Amino acid sequence: MEYFLNPGELIFSKEPMVIKTVLGSCVAVTIFDKVNRWGGMCHYLLPIAPANLKSTKYGDIAIKYLIKKFIDNGSDIKNLEATITGGAFIIFSAREIFFVGDRNVDVAENILRERKVYIKYRNTGGENGRKVVFSTEYNVINVEIIKEIRVEDLYRDGKVV
Repeated sequence: MEYFLNPGELIFSKEPMVIKTVLGSCVAVTIFDKVNRWGGMCHYLLPIAPANLKSTKYGDIAIKYLIKKFIDNGSDIKNLEATITGGAFIIFSAREIFFVGDRNVDVAENILRERKVYIKYRNTGGENGRKVVFSTEYNVINVEIIKEIRVEDLYRDGKVV
């Protein structure tokens, strides 16, 4: 099975699947349970949710919720390993979201460290977007650098091309 993960979404699967997404300043965190062989990914836009807002568009919510999905299904935290991808420096017009890519990466690092989830791989920062493909069956992540992100080049009928 193949699934395209949109911004603000997350997915957890006990069945083998391929999860794809495209990132600019957003970050994708994958988690894999190396004993149960379960996998999942979250794709978030901003680092910290405002008070009383519980949306997976924010890293602090998305990452914690993804970890919770594993724990609720019987994973032991010591068997989890993660990857962090994305967080490119993309210039926005609004000053308050400048450096959002760096802040998105920082929140992932901090939450995974606090929860004692081993970070196996990082591919973050820079000035280019990324196309990410994660195989939950083999715990393999493939990251392709995208020199220029144009929506019409990346999506066709809701899927990454």
